Amino acid sequence: MLKVIGDFAVDNSLNTEFITFDIETISKNNKLIPYLICAYNGTDYITSFGNNVHDLFSNFIKELLTFIKKDNKTITVYAHNFSSFDGVFLLKHLLPFGIVEPLLYNGKLITVKLKILIEEENSELIKYNGKTIIFKDSYLLLPVSLRNLALTYKCTESKGIFPFKLNDILYSGSFPRFEFFKNINISDYLNQSQLFTNKIWNFKDEAIKYCKLDCLILFEILTLYNQMMFNEFNVNIHKILTLPALAFKIFKTHFLPENAIYQLHGTIEQNIRGSFTGGAVDVYKPHNRITPWLINSNIKYQKLYCYDVNALYPTVMANMPMPIGLPQIFEGNISKYDPNPFGFFYCEITSPPYLEHPLLQRRIKTNDGVRTIAGLGSWIGWVFSEEMYNAMKFGYKFNIIKGYLFKKGNLFTDYVNKMYDLRLLYPKGHPMNQNAKLLNNSLYGKFGMKDVFTKIEILDNVTVEDREFISAKLDLYQHDVIDIVELEKHTLILVKNKIESYHGTEVNVAIASAITAYARIHMSQFKNNPLFNLYYSDTDSIFTDTPLSENLIGSSLGQLKLEHVVEKAVFLAPKVLLQKIILK
Repeated sequence: MLKVIGDFAVDNSLNTEFITFDIETISKNNKLIPYLICAYNGTDYITSFGNNVHDLFSNFIKELLTFIKKDNKTITVYAHNFSSFDGVFLLKHLLPFGIVEPLLYNGKLITVKLKILIEEENSELIKYNGKTIIFKDSYLLLPVSLRNLALTYKCTESKGIFPFKLNDILYSGSFPRFEFFKNINISDYLNQSQLFTNKIWNFKDEAIKYCKLDCLILFEILTLYNQMMFNEFNVNIHKILTLPALAFKIFKTHFLPENAIYQLHGTIEQNIRGSFTGGAVDVYKPHNRITPWLINSNIKYQKLYCYDVNALYPTVMANMPMPIGLPQIFEGNISKYDPNPFGFFYCEITSPPYLEHPLLQRRIKTNDGVRTIAGLGSWIGWVFSEEMYNAMKFGYKFNIIKGYLFKKGNLFTDYVNKMYDLRLLYPKGHPMNQNAKLLNNSLYGKFGMKDVFTKIEILDNVTVEDREFISAKLDLYQHDVIDIVELEKHTLILVKNKIESYHGTEVNVAIASAITAYARIHMSQFKNNPLFNLYYSDTDSIFTDTPLSENLIGSSLGQLKLEHVVEKAVFLAPKVLLQKIILK
């Protein structure tokens, strides 16, 4: 059976049953207080509204259980930005309804599983025992604002506007003033206010309308998203938690060569991770003012040109050899026996005495924590072989102490080309064009995941015996405790759970490190270049004082596009700049 959403026809038979929900809050004493929860299953809505937060969530969960069909044991429930917002409010209110299993990664709440276990014999909810609700974050699958997604997916309704700064949920009267709204222009405000000429604006009614609309829009988007992913890649998004995991699922199903990738954990993972430092971000010149600062008249500025590389990571993934197979461990200077070893090496590194734009990054401990820098001097650290060879061209010297050798392999060419072809097939602004871009840029992140996963124990903390048991647990875990969270009558203990083997989660930091190293190598062609002065460089962008050669400019992978011509610029720090753009 086909259903039309916007301009798209959807086959309902392909869709797994799921629900969308949203929580609305007001701010009181700098604290967010939930007052409304709505949910939608494609047909019916749930609405829970009120000042009593406990009752608000209890009523919501009870109604949510009624959405589970008799023949279903599990249902998936999405909120957009669940990890950072909705899930934070919801978590503790799930505890009275059964066994709660949160999944965290790097301190981020990825998903929560609730296994219904009602112990009160007279409760009407006991019939739901054994059912499971899985709460997920749709933003982790589609990291784009709901407003922009609604436009891209051409949903049947546009996302509404609401006065989030109005904190009286009992308000009823004239249309709220402009200052109560966020992120809207005066034209949209006036158009909306005209709808309430000679009408009463009621907070409760409008909040419910707004919240229901968000649920409807998210439901339509996920329906279409799943349809597209299933049609193109035969993958069901509802079985996947994050965009990198979705990209890896597609890669593994359709493009992964046999026996090419082994899962690295333990000591090998820790060592190779020492070479995984991410994109290079540096300020070389703090501003583009030419006139001395003591002169306040006839001030002149050097015109700057801002360029971005087209799909930098996909470019190097498609074109450069990757470390594959099982690593071979060695001790000593391998270069004495192999003139071009390929892998990751622990080296004594010495930079040239002067280099305007240092290339190699390293982590250092400071009073503010660990920082990544690209400086001069001598140090010992891990480096990818290809970045080592590139640095040698600029005068760096290396003495290899030990390391890991890998075979070379072509892993990603077909995957990257497939996504690039999809972007050419579908016009800019089409959801599939956006999806292909997101999938192309997200695959490498899966390989760089840390092998430290979070085990969570939820313990009662009501009685003296409960607290003694918690204390014993903390003594047992000792230095592996990441965090302790108090949730009223419960205590959550977050503990490191490391894996020492080649098996487990699908991670391989060698591949992630190689990709980021190749990206830094690609960007090194713009550093220490006598043809222009470099003011600033980011992972995939540069500011120069001279237009680049036309042969470097274009729309192909790895080519550059001119983003801005800048009249005035102040580079305050990496990732922090002020600029005045010349409109052309």
